[in-house]
Amino acid sequence: MSAAHDEPTKLTDGEVISYLRLDPDFFQRHVKLLSELNLPHESGTAVSLIERQVAILRERNMNMRRRMNELIEIAKENETLFDKIRSLTLELLHVDGWHALNEILATYVLADFRADFVCCHLSAYGIKLDHLRSHAHELPHERYLSSNQPVCTTLRSDELDMLFPIQQHDGDGSAVLAPLLLNDVSGCLAIGSRDPDHFRSDMDTLFVTYIAEVLTRVIQRLAP
Repeated sequence: MSAAHDEPTKLTDGEVISYLRLDPDFFQRHVKLLSELNLPHESGTAVSLIERQVAILRERNMNMRRRMNELIEIAKENETLFDKIRSLTLELLHVDGWHALNEILATYVLADFRADFVCCHLSAYGIKLDHLRSHAHELPHERYLSSNQPVCTTLRSDELDMLFPIQQHDGDGSAVLAPLLLNDVSGCLAIGSRDPDHFRSDMDTLFVTYIAEVLTRVIQRLAP
């Protein structure tokens, strides 16, 4: 028999990979073979294939657990926020005048939503309270809104002065501006922070949108 016939046929990497994918239990039937297979480790030493596989699975498990913990924390925060919005909604349903609405905005929005400022701007009704303001001309929020969707933005101190006039603003801050879709009247709910990074452009505004919708209904009910 010639030497050429004595040499085993050499398989390509692709053929080996394809075979092992078709037969994932191969190494279970040939456990001893694992001791002969080594993969280079980052430190330069050699580890067995099964050790490498265990390390990969352990890393994936840690990533999954970390992601699960993050989702649990987000769920807890959303549940807490939902409870606060529920309380605010129930209070708004019982508002019987502009002064009562002004107090509700100050009490619940500032205290429960970790905000430093809040003001509702309207183009009618002749109101001038701490957190409810009517304007005869351009409303201070109009330059920031291009649609009916809330906007989160960073603001300079002079811009904060226009949106939240009862406070002194010595530095930059941030705010979320939610338009109020009133009948024949323009309006906006502005919630602000002294922290320029508190209301970021990538924040979810679902809850703010809901508050603005409830507030719109209350204002329409109170309007003369």
